Amino acid sequence: MTVAEEVLEELRKLGNPEQAEAVARYMKASSLRFFGVRLPLIQKTVMRFTKGLATEELVPLMNGLWKQTIFESRVAAIRVLERYAKMGDVFIALDAASRWIDDVDTWGLMDPLGTLCVGTLLLRNRDIEKTLTEWSMSENFWRRRASILPYLHLSKKSVYKAEYTERILQAIRPHISDKEFFVGKAAAWVLRELSKREPEVVKAFIDQHRDVMTRLVIREASKKLK
Repeated sequence: MTVAEEVLEELRKLGNPEQAEAVARYMKASSLRFFGVRLPLIQKTVMRFTKGLATEELVPLMNGLWKQTIFESRVAAIRVLERYAKMGDVFIALDAASRWIDDVDTWGLMDPLGTLCVGTLLLRNRDIEKTLTEWSMSENFWRRRASILPYLHLSKKSVYKAEYTERILQAIRPHISDKEFFVGKAAAWVLRELSKREPEVVKAFIDQHRDVMTRLVIREASKKLK
């Protein structure tokens, strides 16, 4: 058995049919099957099977896990990619993320893929902003959301630097009038997180662009502002 097959078999054993039904309803991902494995168990399984693997060995593992149309297998693939993104080839990792976006039909996969994986790549190499700009103009709203989420990573307390502020605002500016819920929600999410670091900057940004922002973005982005 390949390592990917071993991980898949372990996830199958850990599955719970009742949990699978509940997660399927919550994720609304009609194209996927569900084993019903809780996220901490998926993470624990990934850590056990990747321990001792060389960086280059993570690539066939993550691709092997992703090709399965099973939610937990794809979550595991993202966790492997997250590890690879920290030390592997930036553009191999970015290519994997880009290919996977075409398969995504739930925020439950999109959010960790865009935030944790692509966000890590953005920290390592600013050149990938060229790709994110291309994604921001996509007709696929999940890809547009994916162009925003890496900047959520840059806005987090553990990562944020003041020099990131203008990059963050510039990246989300094209999306503040997007009427697609998942895109506007992501833009607002980034603004809300940034407002914890730079409340006056975000307040000024909202005031400046209020006439073009959707109500969703204004409401959600303002939640942490006094």
